[in-house]
Amino acid sequence: MLLKHHITATTHAGVKSILGQHFISKGVIAIDHGKTFNILFEKRHSSDYEAFAYCDKALVDDLTPLAEAYVQKIKELLKKNSYNP
Repeated sequence: MLLKHHITATTHAGVKSILGQHFISKGVIAIDHGKTFNILFEKRHSSDYEAFAYCDKALVDDLTPLAEAYVQKIKELLKKNSYNP
């Protein structure tokens, strides 16, 4: 999404911030999808930088359909030509 609109970020946190600023706050991406992104971002971040990251089957079962819906929404937006962040 960022590349399609010639928006750059130098860090993962920057991507998160820009996603909120350009897409979520303007209603291009629903707040619920933004929350999903934030949860998944934090899980990825903790797995990379903390000594132990906890994730059980119930959490995975809860997050999987949310992540799939988020990815589907992004795919739909990438196919569109007429949204403006």
